[in-house]
Amino acid sequence: MKSTGTLRYTALLTALVLALSSISAVQPDRLRTHVAWLSDPEREGRKAGEPGAAKAAEYISEQFKQMDFTVQMQEFGRNRRNVIARRGTAANYIVIGAHYDGQGKGFPSASDNAAGVAVLLELARDLKDAKLPVSLVMIAFDAEEEGLVGSRYYVDHSPWPLEDASAAIIFDTMGRTFLDLQSWTLFVLGTEYSADLSTIVAKHARKDMLVAGTDLIGPRSDFAAFGLKHVPYLFFSHATHQDYHGMGDTPERVNYTRLAQDAALIGQVIREVAQLKAKPSYREMPVYPPSEIETLSTVIKAVRAEKKDLPRAYTLVFDDMEKRITTDHSRETLTVAASALLALATPRFSPFMLDFVVGPFYERKSMPQIVEAVREESARWDK
Repeated sequence: MKSTGTLRYTALLTALVLALSSISAVQPDRLRTHVAWLSDPEREGRKAGEPGAAKAAEYISEQFKQMDFTVQMQEFGRNRRNVIARRGTAANYIVIGAHYDGQGKGFPSASDNAAGVAVLLELARDLKDAKLPVSLVMIAFDAEEEGLVGSRYYVDHSPWPLEDASAAIIFDTMGRTFLDLQSWTLFVLGTEYSADLSTIVAKHARKDMLVAGTDLIGPRSDFAAFGLKHVPYLFFSHATHQDYHGMGDTPERVNYTRLAQDAALIGQVIREVAQLKAKPSYREMPVYPPSEIETLSTVIKAVRAEKKDLPRAYTLVFDDMEKRITTDHSRETLTVAASALLALATPRFSPFMLDFVVGPFYERKSMPQIVEAVREESARWDK
């Protein structure tokens, strides 16, 4: 039998090991440094094709080179370029990507997507010596804001066979809370197209992680280019907020502690994808996560609880959707619920979602009161 002293020592040692293992190699201060540099007014908002974006590409390239990645610039016209960094000699590789272009002069574009680039760089630092059985291909995409131009160019002109890509891990709009709610939420999309990736994400499920089908938001980021080529993908985002594509998307509003924690989780997911015995296969027919209903219900309840001055249209839509989605699990209904949330999160861009998704749905349901309110709300912003 062990002595009391030995037991105490063992318990203390175990606690110390657990504490050390919980410390992420992704550090908040490093993330903050990258975001501050990329968001500085001297970068003039990193608009694709402009000098600020070119300087950002040079910065990103230099960071990768300092970490002993092999770097190449992939030019695709009008002074636009992807920054591609590779480490490893294995034929199979994992793509890890985030776009670096922004909205242009006067727009810091910190969370969208300097924060995503910061995560990309610090994951490269964290993973470079991990002795993974696959190569790492880290890509900073240009011209995402012009219509996913950089990622679409990459998948059509990849320096290596695209069929050797095990998966694409993409992140965008990071470091702030969805809809400026008090609760922190990490959205994970794409599990519906891969059983292996779905299993890995499920292992890391936690209360503040919400998993949903990509179709609920549409092709809104660089994951879409890989999906079209049937490369299994995961998309991580903290989603839109009141300053999305606005002048208030500044670096001091990013939560670097939470960003580092989620970057560490993403890094662990990448490690486990790399260790799979076979490449993940792409499902032709998606299998949507059963947590979607809970995901939407959770967010709608949070909005109802925290947003006391909701416009009439959203009050009516959320009243209806909170009840409807518990019995109607059709993709149309879930997409309308997600579209209403996205429209509320980014009212400057809401007319399209209100006029072409939410309004027509309630017209088909013969609910004129909601249709009228939705049209009025859209007219407020359609100027």
